[in-house]
Amino acid sequence: MGRGLAPALVAGLLLLPAGLPRAAPEKPNLDAQIAQLASVRERCIAAARTVQQKDRTLAALDLAIGVMERGAAAEEERLRQNGKAEEQLLGALERLALAPPEALAFAPEGPIDRIRSGILIAAAVPALQTQAKQLSGALASLAAVRAQISARRPELEAARQALANARDALATLIARRADLIGGLLPDGTNLQAVDRLGDVASDLFDLIKRADAEADRRDLQTPVHLRAGSPPPKKGVVRSADPTRPADLRALDASRATMIWPAAGDVVHRFGEADRYGRPSQGVTIGVAPSSVVVAPFDGQVDYVGRFRDYGLILIIRHGGGYHSLLAGLVRVDVTSGQWLLAGEPIGATAGTDDQNASATLYMELRRDGRPVDPQSRLASRDEKAEDSKVHQ
Repeated sequence: MGRGLAPALVAGLLLLPAGLPRAAPEKPNLDAQIAQLASVRERCIAAARTVQQKDRTLAALDLAIGVMERGAAAEEERLRQNGKAEEQLLGALERLALAPPEALAFAPEGPIDRIRSGILIAAAVPALQTQAKQLSGALASLAAVRAQISARRPELEAARQALANARDALATLIARRADLIGGLLPDGTNLQAVDRLGDVASDLFDLIKRADAEADRRDLQTPVHLRAGSPPPKKGVVRSADPTRPADLRALDASRATMIWPAAGDVVHRFGEADRYGRPSQGVTIGVAPSSVVVAPFDGQVDYVGRFRDYGLILIIRHGGGYHSLLAGLVRVDVTSGQWLLAGEPIGATAGTDDQNASATLYMELRRDGRPVDPQSRLASRDEKAEDSKVHQ
């Protein structure tokens, strides 16, 4: 009897009207979404670090091959300019081979002239032979350099492909991060309202004050319960009003807090050095490769994204303890105002090779209570290789 009911029940369910509502798929709860975002953040940090490492590898290969190519081109030019003299040298050696010094005995000149000619030729032959050896060596060296260049080109192409693959993987993670943040924030949240402050701020000090005030106002208005039906937190767990805020943010004024370099490159202009207008620089300028990934130098919250005066497109991050970092020279920004960041998270990229008007530099300022301080006083030493270690501890 029971066995006969089962097929009947199945058939009955299949005959139900198609328009009846079906149970909605269960959404992940708030704690699970927050955990997913934390995981993606860490993966973004690791992927950005991988891209920066591959950027450095490619830059080193480009430099090595460039040096060899310039050396080979200079040697070719030298040989080309000396071509006439080398032709005369080879001609003289060829004539000596056809008419060796012994043939002077049958020359029409007198005995004294024959002796003088023999002495001159005897002195010239070693010098000509030395020059010939030098020429042969230069040609062999040039051929060896060209062979080395050809041998390293596949390595260069492999490095370029590896960098492209790493950038694609990073772009996928950045998109996933944005989706998770969007899913956690309440509908209608406007993180871009602060970006209009650049039009009304009188200077950078004023812009930072206005951006801080706007961020504080927005945080106060963020509802504690962002999703209806979200289960209450576990006992002993205190949730932030903003679930996208990492639980372990650090403040830059904490003991031994150190910033990481926002991009791979070398400092080309230091804090306090005269800029192009003759004024002391209020930050540092880093020479970077085209399309370099830029990361947050420390934990914090994006205060402002937008254009401002002569800075162009800038990004300001509030780090706590009265500290703010400013980054300029980006042509793409992957974060929005109000977004929380951990040190090492990707925030954008510098100009690529297609942008002829953009400089291959990244400018960084560090300000405390709105006033500039030397960023290198808080940045990790390059010798410590901080970029290759875990940046968020």
